[in-house]
Amino acid sequence: MAMIFSASMLWAQGVESEVRIECNWGKLSATLASPVAGSDTAVVIVAGSGPTDRNGNSALNLNTYCYKLLSDGLVGEGYAVLRYDKRAIGQSTIPVEDIPNLIFDDYVDDVEEVVRYLRAEGFKRIFIAGHSEGGLIALVAANRGVEVDGLVLLAAPGYPMDEILRTQLRAQLMPQYMALMLQADMILRSLKAGNTYPDDKIAKELLSLFHSSIQPFLINSMQYNPQQLAANITKPMLVVCGGNDIQVSVDNGEVIAKSAPNAELRVFENMTHVLKDWASNDRIEQLVNVYVNSQMPLTEGLVSYISQFIKTAK
Repeated sequence: MAMIFSASMLWAQGVESEVRIECNWGKLSATLASPVAGSDTAVVIVAGSGPTDRNGNSALNLNTYCYKLLSDGLVGEGYAVLRYDKRAIGQSTIPVEDIPNLIFDDYVDDVEEVVRYLRAEGFKRIFIAGHSEGGLIALVAANRGVEVDGLVLLAAPGYPMDEILRTQLRAQLMPQYMALMLQADMILRSLKAGNTYPDDKIAKELLSLFHSSIQPFLINSMQYNPQQLAANITKPMLVVCGGNDIQVSVDNGEVIAKSAPNAELRVFENMTHVLKDWASNDRIEQLVNVYVNSQMPLTEGLVSYISQFIKTAK
């Protein structure tokens, strides 16, 4: 059950309403955007990892508004869109003392509640568009039997989380910081086996990533293999990748699409991880020019391609 707690905001293409979605732990804070003429189809945008909010921004030097832009684009195509702050992020607050107990499955529980809310609101067709970690959340939710009509996976991981983190760390640490990479590998092996790793033995450069407060979350998320999850999904699936993504390479999307019985793969040559184009895959260039630029538009053709997939999905 949810209640609208603020006045709706009307703009040229649609109307946005702020809603709170009741969960067993509290309330998810969300924005429901709809075309002025209404729609029987809704898209749920599930944010990526870290403290990324419903708009695609975070305090960790991320200012893209990519989810807001995606929502606006899809509303312009005639679909309703719900984007929300994940639990313990943005306005979906929980007590500080509960944060260390947060695990990946909690996020899956919450997207189930979002879908349930939209069904209760009368939407006949519902799609989950999961970005990055949100793509894994979407895959797990669909494997649980959450009632959706299709999935859109945007720059989603195609390998277990420990393998993704290992690949990302190698790109950042090798060969200059070999000792840090060796320790990171040791920590990842421990977490993959379900064992925590003591903070006092973690190098300060790695502590923000592997702090004991987030180890239960990492241990939980590492148990999922996206390829195995995708193989169980018969609903239509669109897998979208960017050729210049510095976080999740194209082969992640390729292995997901190959595993799923009803998947379509679309690669945008210059798209970055934040769904915007950049001409190179230089990490520093992207961080200072794309990841902090809210004025850059989304990759050309992304919204229309997703819209066409939703329109024809059966």
